[in-house]
Amino acid sequence: MTLDALWPLVLVPLLGVILLAARRSDLRWAKARLRASLVLRLAAAGLLLFALCRPVVRAGSREVSVAFVVDVSRSVASRSVEQAVAWARETGSGLGAGNAHFVAFADRAVSTAGADGLMGVQVFDSGAAGRTAPPAGALDQGRTNIEAALRHAAALFPPDRLKRLVLFSDGRETEGDTAAALSLLKEGGVRVFPAPSTVRSDGGGFVNAVHLPPAPRAGEMTGIEVEVFSSAGGPAEVRILAGGEALAAVEVELPPGSSTVPVPVRLEEAGMTVLEAEIRVPGDGLEVNDRRAIEAPVGEAAKVLYVEGEPESSRYLQNALESEGVSVNTAPVAALPSLDLTAWDAVVLSDVPPERLSESSMEQIARYVRDAGGGLVFAAGESSYGENGYSDSILEEALPVDFQIKEKWKDLSLVIVLDKSYSMYGRKIALAKEATKAALDLLEDTHRFGVVTFDWNPYTTIPLQLVVDRDWIEEGISRIQASAQTNIYPALDRAYEQLDESPSKVKHVILLSDGKTYPDDYQELVTRMKEDEITISTVAVGEEADRELLSDIADWGDGRSYFIRDAARVQQIFVEETQIALDATLVEEPFRPVVRQQARVLDGLDFDRAPELKGFVATMAKDTAEVLLEGPDEEPLLARWQYGLGRASMFTSDCKNRWAADWVGWDGYGKFWTQVVRDAMRRGQGAELDFDVARRGDAADVQLSLIREDGTFPVGVVPELEIRYAGLVGRTAVRQTGPGRFEAEVPLDLRPGDAARFRILGASLPEDLAGGADLERAIHLSYPDEYRFLPADEEALAALAAETGGVLAPTPAQVLAAGGDRVIRSRALWPLLALLALIAYVLDLSVRRTPWLWTRLGKRLHRLLAPRAA
Repeated sequence: MTLDALWPLVLVPLLGVILLAARRSDLRWAKARLRASLVLRLAAAGLLLFALCRPVVRAGSREVSVAFVVDVSRSVASRSVEQAVAWARETGSGLGAGNAHFVAFADRAVSTAGADGLMGVQVFDSGAAGRTAPPAGALDQGRTNIEAALRHAAALFPPDRLKRLVLFSDGRETEGDTAAALSLLKEGGVRVFPAPSTVRSDGGGFVNAVHLPPAPRAGEMTGIEVEVFSSAGGPAEVRILAGGEALAAVEVELPPGSSTVPVPVRLEEAGMTVLEAEIRVPGDGLEVNDRRAIEAPVGEAAKVLYVEGEPESSRYLQNALESEGVSVNTAPVAALPSLDLTAWDAVVLSDVPPERLSESSMEQIARYVRDAGGGLVFAAGESSYGENGYSDSILEEALPVDFQIKEKWKDLSLVIVLDKSYSMYGRKIALAKEATKAALDLLEDTHRFGVVTFDWNPYTTIPLQLVVDRDWIEEGISRIQASAQTNIYPALDRAYEQLDESPSKVKHVILLSDGKTYPDDYQELVTRMKEDEITISTVAVGEEADRELLSDIADWGDGRSYFIRDAARVQQIFVEETQIALDATLVEEPFRPVVRQQARVLDGLDFDRAPELKGFVATMAKDTAEVLLEGPDEEPLLARWQYGLGRASMFTSDCKNRWAADWVGWDGYGKFWTQVVRDAMRRGQGAELDFDVARRGDAADVQLSLIREDGTFPVGVVPELEIRYAGLVGRTAVRQTGPGRFEAEVPLDLRPGDAARFRILGASLPEDLAGGADLERAIHLSYPDEYRFLPADEEALAALAAETGGVLAPTPAQVLAAGGDRVIRSRALWPLLALLALIAYVLDLSVRRTPWLWTRLGKRLHRLLAPRAA
């Protein structure tokens, strides 16, 4: 018990005054009467003072109050509503008075008198009524507002009951935000028990959504993705229409439930184009949801400049692109300096030798991509490889790969077989050791390096190992000393043993000798090494060297043979040989591309069935590049990245009849190259203008992003938005919410078949951003969202239960169980105390004002007590 007010306690001394006054009274009453009056007067005063303190008694309670909230919107099946009402009636019948609450809801919520009243709620369907005025007080079945239902039900609970809310719904709200009501439910201790409703079925299917790729262009084949739902699955036809005419159609076998159907469509004209996606399913009993419209801003036809290093081979790519609606202009390399590249959306360079592309032309292309937002597609070809290719060029800077990979990327095992016989004593062995160290310096830690020395016997001076501990390796090389006679075969066989077990792709031997050796079957040994992809180069030092044998070994081992008279050249040769072994950028071997990262640019292409390519240029992807296709050993084949304002893509094979000789006849060749070129091409004019409008319930969310070409944001801009729908025209300013970001929320009252058009007036934007052109978007409401008969969103309902401590699909026992909960029930005592004070006061009056009553009571008591005394 607690006291809400303490100030009346200061009046307690008044009780002493009453007591003192009674003692000094000169009334000649009987003692019993005087005492009774005093006690009653003190009781009345004391009770009154205690009532003024407003005492409250608090005690725990586990009494349960339940709100049964039933979704009666259009998407819920009638039999599911009937089952919910029956469940609520049966469960609510066992609750005490005032503990069962019944709520029906659609666009809003209403309370009903009893469970049976849920079936009598007046409703109308805005989806079917159009703009006809709804009946007064009727619920709109064309909308679902779960948030409103939760808030309405939460207000019905008595504060001193355990609060349980049973929600019968499919969980798919078209208005409001359920999450916004969570804090109210949690603060009020309301546990929500969702019971998923069965969704209405029309026996057919409907179009749920339509998705367009970003910035489609006139003349291009655009892949429109249509999200459809089929109740039972089976055959269906999905079509794309414009102006009532079918542009494309595909026949599919749909599984039950949701699926996405890609429909390729060629949009012939630029401008805002209204497209409708339609599904046709045999036996469909409801046609209102079979179509869904969108409005697509179609850009001008794409224009591409194609520069081919071998003009006679340009017809393959040119014909493929033009067949897909791309306008292609070809030009020789020499014409590049005189061209304004900004006239094209993308530039394709194919197999252009670097010596024919001047530094100024490379800078011109780089600026076009970086500063003008243009697209660059570089198809490598045999002319672009090697040390003298595009390595360290301006063009390489713009591409997503590095051409010069030999020092850092090549997988190499190198073994130097070094003659240390007596004839090498002195200057020769010293120079040979320095040359060996120079070769080591060219290698990276990921390479493998070994040294085999020989005189009469072979010695594993440095076992083949990763180049990690360089100091130890160099120290081992420094300890080499000349001794004994020359015998090459065992040393070469020792090098073979080490390299045969190496996992490296490239395995190479450098053999140095200055003398004659003992005869043996060198050809058989070297041939075996070659079969195991081990190459050998030889260095003969001085006139005494076995030049013929060393030359044959190099020939049999697919290497190079060197003869030098001065040992001072040994270091230069070792360095050159190591560089050659590392420089393996041109790989001419058949392979089939492998998808490393799936992207839209690869949609619809089956590379497992594509012909093989015959070669490629080995490159290394830059850190921020996306590698989409790979060649052998995970080497980049198709890579792309953002370079400044534009995008550059690199295809390390070619696009014509050499490495791609089998590809040019593949039915996916044109699709592949068209998608690669379209993916790279310019989509804007340098500045970034993103304008998006999305419908959310009865409002449209408008978002505008403005960024200048140099990356800065406009200041002091107040974009003006024009809205047109249902014959109404209005304008409003779009407020700024961040740097370069503007937002607006526009109330809408769309009915099925309506379209709302939104236009950012170009005159309200800076000239360098919009160029005076208006930006347009549109929202089409083909049918009410309630006609999207998707299965109940059990994930959302389960999350609602978890957040509030309820249970999904509960039993009556789970709803009515206290579950460890307890509420504090408060009862104010002051009314009872006041009543008792009044009774005491009335009794006191009776004692004072009715002396005859006390005389009679005294006599009767005397008669009752007299016999007992006798």
